[in-house]
Amino acid sequence: MCRGDRSDTADVRLSVLAYATVAAGFAVTVAGALDAAERPLTALALFGAAALAAELLEEPETGRVREPMGPGVFRVASGVDLAAVIVLGPWRGALVAGTAALVARLARGPLRHTAFHASAYALASVAAGYAFSLGGGHTGHLALPDDLVPLTVLALVYLLVSRGLIQIVGGLEVLQPDFAAAAAETGLGAILALFALGHPWNVIAVLPVALAVNRAHARVRRSRHETLHALETFANIVDERDPHTYRHSQRVAGYVDRLARALGLPYSDIDRLRWAARLHDLGKVAVDAAVLGKTRKLTPQEWGTVWRAPRLSARLLRRFELSAAEARAVEYHRERFDGRGYYGIPADDQPLAAHFLVVADSFDAMTSDRPYRPGLAPEQALAEIERNIGTQFHPAVAKAFVAVQRGQDPFSALTPEEQEQLRGASTPYRVPDVPGARDLKERPELVALAGLIAGLAGVGLDQRWLVATGGAVAFLGLVLRAWVRFRANRLARALASALAATDRTRVFEGLSHVLESATGSEWIALVSWQEDGLGGEIELSRGDLSAGDGPHERALMSWLVREAESRDELLTTSGHELGGEGAYLALPLRRENSALTGFVVLRTPRALQRHVGAALSGSLDAIGLALAPGPETAPEQPASAAVG
Repeated sequence: MCRGDRSDTADVRLSVLAYATVAAGFAVTVAGALDAAERPLTALALFGAAALAAELLEEPETGRVREPMGPGVFRVASGVDLAAVIVLGPWRGALVAGTAALVARLARGPLRHTAFHASAYALASVAAGYAFSLGGGHTGHLALPDDLVPLTVLALVYLLVSRGLIQIVGGLEVLQPDFAAAAAETGLGAILALFALGHPWNVIAVLPVALAVNRAHARVRRSRHETLHALETFANIVDERDPHTYRHSQRVAGYVDRLARALGLPYSDIDRLRWAARLHDLGKVAVDAAVLGKTRKLTPQEWGTVWRAPRLSARLLRRFELSAAEARAVEYHRERFDGRGYYGIPADDQPLAAHFLVVADSFDAMTSDRPYRPGLAPEQALAEIERNIGTQFHPAVAKAFVAVQRGQDPFSALTPEEQEQLRGASTPYRVPDVPGARDLKERPELVALAGLIAGLAGVGLDQRWLVATGGAVAFLGLVLRAWVRFRANRLARALASALAATDRTRVFEGLSHVLESATGSEWIALVSWQEDGLGGEIELSRGDLSAGDGPHERALMSWLVREAESRDELLTTSGHELGGEGAYLALPLRRENSALTGFVVLRTPRALQRHVGAALSGSLDAIGLALAPGPETAPEQPASAAVG
């Protein structure tokens, strides 16, 4: 199923520009039919049959996918379209693409949407055909590697035109081209074209393989659907534990969805916000149902379980690729704009998407009956939100929410600066690249393989200079790899020497000296971890936290909570995540029984060098045993006094 190839057939009407696209696509298809007149029909018929079969075997699309499914798989039909353009030319290629898409989709949705998608592929095909010619290609001819440039131009134009029309004109979204899928489609198209140019019937040998790959991708996508709906079922179970919160997450998701639509956010962003709201209370599964329905004041222990719920929600969501981007917003859905919420997160560190959840969650809580008080009337709840703008609620989000609930245009209540601020509200939190993470010298095996590939290509092309260059690069890669191993072994010995001390404080001091020398770290800390895995505290550190050498402790604990169950041996993030420049690294500390007892966290100017990462990974068990407190000396933490 193609990510961009989706339309909400139930409630989205095509724009004027979309109808113009349909008219242009119809004209292109008719022109293709006229161009096909009095020409041999064998290749045209075979490509038409292949395109129709590919379209029919695509996942059926009865409506727009209302889920944050990420990039889609490649379309076999697009590969056939590209091959048809190469072999038949732009006009007959457009005839194949448009007609196959139209016929295959007629039974799947309204005619206007079917015609729009068919027109998009027809227009993309004719544009890609002319781009192929302008790039130096010739219809009915493909020779590699001579035609790599025209083939690349063909792929880019087809991708941008088809996805642009479907996503921007038809879906009213921002353009999100999937270059990996496009590369796969182009590769399939090139193979089909090469086979067909030898003899049209050769195409039959390729199609079963392409369709098998497509079905495998479809199964992966269905698995992603099933995972997301399993989480949704989990959220329903949490809601149903307390009759007073029954369907709470569904209502909150509805409020968020309505606000995001009113702000005109792209569908993909609306989906992410909506599902963050839908799953925001998963962590309440750890809260006793009696506590949720209690009418009296909570005890410290009971309050501790409620306090931890948002962090548990974030920890659960972080484990799934589909929901990982929303974990941070979900964790902070109990924060306040003035920084006096559950975890005391400053406003500047709260993602704007979290404020959508805050205001929608609060509105539903105020308007719902609870054991300790009846629900407010909607207007009373909106007035309460207005009274707390700038303290509990984000000003721009709260103003827009109130306006939407009163049936008004949300932008009428916002200043130009607030309007601009909300345009990126739903974009998932993206951590910038860690400085130095992509240095080629840190990946010597890639250098060696690149040299080997270049050398083999030189042999195939009979280019001695390329063979010599490739050999030299491969040798350089092997030398770099040997140097990395040597440095890693030397650092591992230094680490082992530092861990030989018997006192934990001395072990930490020795480890700090070694890591400072190896990484240039500016701040390093030993974090003790609570048994419930939802918080901790800085036990020892080098560097002044108050002077800005290290991260804000609450932000640090928040990051560690989300990543505590990661399968990665070394946890890394950009300094932007926790404040400041550079990068942060966390080494999980475990006992012999694999129980997590803490972390060693350090801040470095750039990503770890390859030899440092290798030495730390190899020494991780020893570091954990040397620094992790034994079960009898582990610090006891009351349930309601977690730090972070």
